Amino acid sequence: MRNVGWVSIAVGGFVAALVSAAALAQQNVDTVVTHGKILTADATFAVVEALAIDGGRIVARGTSAEMARLAGPKTKTLDVGGATLIPGLIDNHMHFTRGVERWHTQVRFEGVDSKRAALDMLRAKAARLPAGAWIMVQGGWTPRQFKDWGEGFTLADLDAVAPKNPAFVQEGYGVVYANTLALKAVKLNPADGARRNAQGLVSFQPPYALYDAIPPTSPAQLEQNFTDFMHELNSTGLTGVYSLGLSPWVAERAAKGPLPLRIWETLPFDAHDPASAVHAAEIIARSKPNQFDGQWGVFGLGEVLYGPFFDLAPRKDPWPEDIMNEYGKLAAVAARAGWHVHQHVINNNAVTDLLDTLEKVNQTQPLNGLRWTLGHVYDISPANIARAKVMGMTLGVHGAAMQAGAHMPLRKIADSGIVFGLGTDATIVSHYSPFVTLGWVVSGVDVGGNKVLDETLTREEALVAHTRSNAYLFFQENALGSLEVGKQADLVVLDRDYMTVPAADIKRIKPTLTMVGGRVVFSSPEQR
Repeated sequence: MRNVGWVSIAVGGFVAALVSAAALAQQNVDTVVTHGKILTADATFAVVEALAIDGGRIVARGTSAEMARLAGPKTKTLDVGGATLIPGLIDNHMHFTRGVERWHTQVRFEGVDSKRAALDMLRAKAARLPAGAWIMVQGGWTPRQFKDWGEGFTLADLDAVAPKNPAFVQEGYGVVYANTLALKAVKLNPADGARRNAQGLVSFQPPYALYDAIPPTSPAQLEQNFTDFMHELNSTGLTGVYSLGLSPWVAERAAKGPLPLRIWETLPFDAHDPASAVHAAEIIARSKPNQFDGQWGVFGLGEVLYGPFFDLAPRKDPWPEDIMNEYGKLAAVAARAGWHVHQHVINNNAVTDLLDTLEKVNQTQPLNGLRWTLGHVYDISPANIARAKVMGMTLGVHGAAMQAGAHMPLRKIADSGIVFGLGTDATIVSHYSPFVTLGWVVSGVDVGGNKVLDETLTREEALVAHTRSNAYLFFQENALGSLEVGKQADLVVLDRDYMTVPAADIKRIKPTLTMVGGRVVFSSPEQR
């Protein structure tokens, strides 16, 4: 952009071009960000040096000299000294409230590549807690990420790092490792070792013996957990998450003032058989979709529209006709009411059966315009990508696939032109760090350096998928997802250059500052 004394600014939420810089300076903008390498993630993937922010929105962008002329006596200047900036990252699939509920007990292994380092983290957590307080790792890791995995977490390992605290480490939904104090708390014999089948302890269906043995979280602690978990996500560069579920305390907190994290939630209902599906249809039909107010709101339906259609292990047989018929009935109701649906579907055979059903629904109740999302899609054929695209559907590509070692067809997805966004499926089956996800889709390797992708994305494609494309999934493309004039000032300052750091090191990028709506919600000690 040439220094010609003219810039583009936002007026009343719309963009007006060629307004004099002198006139804009009279507005006394709130903040100018200067001397950066700003990856705007807009349609041209423009790179600019500086931004001006006023009223929480970007009102101008250009050179540092141009933005400096827009500063008044009350303007805050943020000189980032050549650092790379990106739009705020959005996760399109996270089990947010699950992470909050017992956050005070947790240790996380996001990006950790050695068992020794993981055990050191558990030891440090125990040192900060009183004797008897519980410690847990609520999943989000895989043994493949530890180069020194060996026998895994042994009883001796866990007893040594937490001798006075019951502790357990959950590996997805299938396995859990517990120390002596935790095993005794649920009446299991430590002599049988630390590694246990997760069923009845921490798996899908109750009882959840180890969880239940942890003292209930008090209201005050829950409030603190909510604050701390949002801060943790901000520290990873996240400025928005789609939380699969609905919790009253999120709405209550949002009513008190702006959140540091934009949160979309889902409408609660139970459709586990034909009878309950009738009641669920009534709830869906009478409820208003997309109540997101810019900070929080009930947005869509997911991640399972009809409970019996829930694929995990690959299957060769088609899904039963009665199940897909019931799914189709609910889908028609959801479409008629204008709801967005984010459907868990992993295997290509299940994708085929789902699209067969939705194409029938689409004949009488068009889906175009609703941007329904096929979430996870560890395996999806080019033919099914094309079928979904015709109906205006989108794809959610999630870090859980990295944990599973799935060889996703990312190049075919990107080349198809379908809109797809990145997420995680945190917290149990996946990490929540967006840079772990970005590193995986760009490098093709997991956090342990294991090759898990045959097809990868460019850095530009990956960043757009974690920002602008996710904004599109939530009908927020005019407000979020890129650093353009008129959009919300959600941005992240990085400790290294995302575009030039070795692909294998993208997972190690750390934000030094995160801003949501022009408000700084996280800053590292170096930025304070």
